[in-house]
Amino acid sequence: MSPRRESEGTVAGSVEHVMRHLLDSLGEGVILFDVDDRVRWTNGTFERMRGSSKLASLLGRSIFDCHPSADYGKVSQILNDLKTGRETIRYHRAKRSGIIDAEKESRYDIFYTAVRDKQGDYLGTAMIIRDIGEIKRLQDQVQRSEEKYKDLIENIDSGMFSLNRKARITYANNGLLQMLGYHLNEILKRRWTELFRPGWRDEAGRIFRATLSGRSGSIFETEMAHREGRTIYALVNISTLEVDRENPSLVRGIVTDITAQKELEKETMERERFEGVIEMAGAACHHLNQPLTSILARVQMLMKEMDREAIHYRSLGIIEKEATRMAQITQKIQNITSYETEPYVEGHSRIIDLERATKKK
Repeated sequence: MSPRRESEGTVAGSVEHVMRHLLDSLGEGVILFDVDDRVRWTNGTFERMRGSSKLASLLGRSIFDCHPSADYGKVSQILNDLKTGRETIRYHRAKRSGIIDAEKESRYDIFYTAVRDKQGDYLGTAMIIRDIGEIKRLQDQVQRSEEKYKDLIENIDSGMFSLNRKARITYANNGLLQMLGYHLNEILKRRWTELFRPGWRDEAGRIFRATLSGRSGSIFETEMAHREGRTIYALVNISTLEVDRENPSLVRGIVTDITAQKELEKETMERERFEGVIEMAGAACHHLNQPLTSILARVQMLMKEMDREAIHYRSLGIIEKEATRMAQITQKIQNITSYETEPYVEGHSRIIDLERATKKK
């Protein structure tokens, strides 16, 4: 053999060796069928899919033995299209292949391509099998995770929303709908500012514009309007959701209902103010009781020593009566247990209702 022929043979052998290893390293299984639709070769990936390396058991078997009987009609049509030149590549998705482990529940993408010589004559078919079962399982996991995330978002107590660049609502979760009393179709496409009490709408618009302009997000307390008209005190946190830093696509936000907290703060302030008033009134009563006691004692002493027919006796009786009444009032003030009021000047102010404020509950 000449050096050139020996070299060509070595190169050819080397290329064949490389090609075999290349085909065996592919992520897809490959089966080659001859012109009579019989198995002539499979790559290592396909054998790994089968969980077997018994290549001899496949050689010579029909292409139909590689598919479930339900797919025979479809496979026959594909082969006919390939052989007649109507198609070069065909695609088919199968739940499982007949020659792949029947116990293995999976899905496969199967590609069929005609193999032809330089003259275009049909030599056979290459069947390429891609196991997408793992991909499908991962997709299912992602879908389940997305569903759990969506369920979590929809059912948290806080309200969540998104706005487009025109400050119109594009999304609202159940938390926000329940908080403000709307149905979804009533709130979508509304202006963001319409969710607020009139006195807060300009400020809400300003905050939206500042957030959209690329500044940092904002957290602020505000007053929102329930569909029925009542005030909802809320803590709102908004920020941009960016496609890129230069072009934020929308604004998203979280709304926390702090109405109960605000009412509690109001009750606490009223209680503290009430306690302060009572402490001051108690101190005043304590200091008033001493002169009142002295006045009553002097008046009663004078009345004992004075003739009932005396001109000033009746006046002393009135002083005694009013001083006694004052002592009773100071005693009631010291016994106040609740914050109860009554009108003082009609339509303008109120004062403590001593009768109700001193009743034991």
